[in-house]
Amino acid sequence: MKVNILGTNYKIHFVDEFPNYLEEVGEGAGGLCNRYDRDIFIKKCKDKDMTAMGRKRCDKDVLRHEIIHAYLSESGLSANASHCYGSWAENEEMVDWFAIQSPKIYQTFKEVGCL
Repeated sequence: MKVNILGTNYKIHFVDEFPNYLEEVGEGAGGLCNRYDRDIFIKKCKDKDMTAMGRKRCDKDVLRHEIIHAYLSESGLSANASHCYGSWAENEEMVDWFAIQSPKIYQTFKEVGCL
């Protein structure tokens, strides 16, 4: 699957494991956004304590999270917010907030007709 992020095409890959060259970076991660290769990798949820629907929701949550990373990167905010890793635009909590709240915000915009 491909998606256009601010004029840049990214490939989305749903995988069982990350590619070898990303294993170390993605240790413990559910997804990765590789801004230089313009790839988003989502490790398919295999949690046996979830139903099939729960695993599907998990995959969508991780995909939204990685897409937010791509938007922050393509907008220049990741690179320019700070000279060191860990700026607000790369902060996992901030990205999670956007990823979790965006469907609710979208629904609100839709309800009031401001899209």
